[in-house]
Amino acid sequence: MKIISVEAFPFSLPTRRDFRWAGMLGELGNFVAVRIETENGVVGYGEATPLPDWGGDFARHGGETLGTVINIIRTVIAPALVGQDVTAVTNAAQIMDRVAVGNVYAKCAVSIALYDAWGKCVGLPVYKLLGGKVRDSVPVAHMVGLMPEADALEEAVMAVEDGVSCLQIKGGTDAERDIRLIGALRARLGDGVTLRLDANQGYGHAKTAIATVRRLVDAGVSLVEQPTEGLRYMAEVTAASPVPIIADESCWDVNDALDVLSARAADCISVYLAKAGGIAGACKVADLAAASLMQCDVNGSIESAIGTAANVHFALARPAVSLGAVIAISAPKGQHPYRVAGHYYDDDILAEPMQVSNGAILPLDAPGLGITIDEDKLSAFRCDK
Repeated sequence: MKIISVEAFPFSLPTRRDFRWAGMLGELGNFVAVRIETENGVVGYGEATPLPDWGGDFARHGGETLGTVINIIRTVIAPALVGQDVTAVTNAAQIMDRVAVGNVYAKCAVSIALYDAWGKCVGLPVYKLLGGKVRDSVPVAHMVGLMPEADALEEAVMAVEDGVSCLQIKGGTDAERDIRLIGALRARLGDGVTLRLDANQGYGHAKTAIATVRRLVDAGVSLVEQPTEGLRYMAEVTAASPVPIIADESCWDVNDALDVLSARAADCISVYLAKAGGIAGACKVADLAAASLMQCDVNGSIESAIGTAANVHFALARPAVSLGAVIAISAPKGQHPYRVAGHYYDDDILAEPMQVSNGAILPLDAPGLGITIDEDKLSAFRCDK
């Protein structure tokens, strides 16, 4: 099962509407595809969704682009992996860590492709390679981006009408706007919907963040994600908050997770496959959280079908990943099951839509990632032609 080639190239998808969050300068819908081929003709696909303007606390992580991901894969990672056993994913991860420090988005894309190929080689879906599923579906939390309040209210209401029961509301640039919006959403949607406000570190000093969180609680918020920056401030807010605080930018890999736990800096952790450098790294974060009785979600930068499928398999197989997943529901043009919920792109590169029930993605049971890539569409969406 030796690897004979590792290819990386950019592609993009058309968005349904503009989606953004605090500090985001670019646009959604830009990706790096990784294609790994083995000597027996098996092909595995991976994906990176890098952002140059997003990272960890005090710039400890992050800052990758499509170009840096493609270059590090083509010039450093691919030469080191060609000739290796595609099913030896732990060995591959060690090789990548040895030849490249950091570059977690690039490593994640390769990791996903390796798991896809491994699953196809042995005829099993990725979630079974991770120990089997612990839940029957993955509930989706629809992301309501930074937008005018009336638009955000409309987007949220339509998503709930589609069937989701959890919303991630982007905020952090204007606390008064966030408090008004949460209050309006709670009044409109009632108590049965989880309202998660993501401030993307935007509420500043701990004292300011604590005051803002308390007002958000009065308005009806259920959870607050990354209200401030740094473990010291996060710990102060967590200790003072009557609702759970989620660490996102503060927690990338298992080493960060240990620091978060030691500092008591959060009640929950938002896990990204990319932040942890791939599927195995993300499993370490989630398993540490499980041992500490902490809930997690799986989150990301709204991936295409490849990254979304990897997220679904990960969430199915990790007990701690019990919060609503901030991920897309992937579908080809004209076949999306919902008007708004999980509907970020007008088209995608898979041949058949993901199946959903009551706002949750059902297991992908075919070997590997469980999706069929539409090669013609992937070629049409390439950006380097």
